Amino acid sequence: MWIAHFASGLIAKPFAPGVPLSLLCLAGCLPDVVFFTLNFLGVESFRVDNSIAKKGGAILAATYTLTTDRKVTLRDQLAIIIASTSHFLLEWPTHRADVKITPSSTTAFGTGIFDFPFATFITETLIFLLGLWFYTSFSPLATRGGYKRNQNWLWAVLGVFVLQQAHFSFGSAPTNEARWVHAPAFLGEIVASAWLIGKLEG
Repeated sequence: MWIAHFASGLIAKPFAPGVPLSLLCLAGCLPDVVFFTLNFLGVESFRVDNSIAKKGGAILAATYTLTTDRKVTLRDQLAIIIASTSHFLLEWPTHRADVKITPSSTTAFGTGIFDFPFATFITETLIFLLGLWFYTSFSPLATRGGYKRNQNWLWAVLGVFVLQQAHFSFGSAPTNEARWVHAPAFLGEIVASAWLIGKLEG
């Protein structure tokens, strides 16, 4: 539900080496990016439920064609689409059984371990580490230049992402103000995380 969403971009990188890693990782979070943007604009909403808060709590995509003169292949497009649609698959391991593919769907998915912060932390971290291992093992060397030149980028990404997941799993929402606090804060964290993970590439 948090750092595991970046794993799909890491896993997609060997299959789409020409697509920036930050864009692939942002694609895995795209439904959240859209949701938090719509929430901030007042189109969508959510509320903090204090009874469960104690238990855990698109800009790049829109400007990509304007800032890049590279032709995007069908394979690259498929990698981005698969990373985006994987979002719902990656919700299943830790989310409550309330994940619906469409708003009108009567079927909801989720294992329910979200109510167990330690299990959520371990599951999310393992999924992220699997994605990171896949990226560092199978991506072309040219797409790993950032951390190959400076190992500190790899350790920085690992540390920041594990801390984010710890905060997500064990922390609580700082306020009940979803629109003006949570939406921009979470959106900023997603975009900044995608930028940071892109530093692995160079």
